[in-house]
Amino acid sequence: MSAAANYVKNVVHSLKSTMIGMSITGKYLLRKPITVQYPDERLPIPNRYRGIHYLEQEKCINCLACARACPIDCIEMDAVRHGKELEWVSFTLDYQKCMFCELCVYPCPKDCIHMGTEFAFVSYDRSEFNHDLLSFKGMAREAKVRMIEAEKKKKAKEEAKKAKEAAAAAAKAAAESAESASKSADDAAPADDAEKKEEGGAEG
Repeated sequence: MSAAANYVKNVVHSLKSTMIGMSITGKYLLRKPITVQYPDERLPIPNRYRGIHYLEQEKCINCLACARACPIDCIEMDAVRHGKELEWVSFTLDYQKCMFCELCVYPCPKDCIHMGTEFAFVSYDRSEFNHDLLSFKGMAREAKVRMIEAEKKKKAKEEAKKAKEAAAAAAKAAAESAESASKSADDAAPADDAEKKEEGGAEG
């Protein structure tokens, strides 16, 4: 093949490749851009995505079922129980160890721990990956109200019990006093009869 023929072939091939490329470019030129400007924009995430956990703290009963189910022991819970109410100290999850297996979600009897759709958890400090899931610490306002009401009911019940016991003791003491007085009267009656007889004999 001569140099001229080879040159013409290369020019034709170049023009053909350019036209193919420009046809693809033209195909997408008038379309809406698909680039997502992260983090200002985000793609939709499926509802069952295994992201960062979140806790419905009001429903949690501190049963430790999620902590026991975790295969790598990355959940730690601490709460003080006041009767039926909880005073929360901490509920931490170590994301340096968590493998997002979702095994902590299923055994929860109150369905209060979930895996959300949040995934951006970036930090320069590893200690920040030990994440506290609590929305508040201590006792919830409703729990405090319920505890105060329960204490009032308990106190009223104890006072009623004491009053009942005092009334029963007073009734028992009154009965014993009446019985003692009746016995004393019965004992005094024969003595009076004897005195009367003695007085009658003296007169005769």
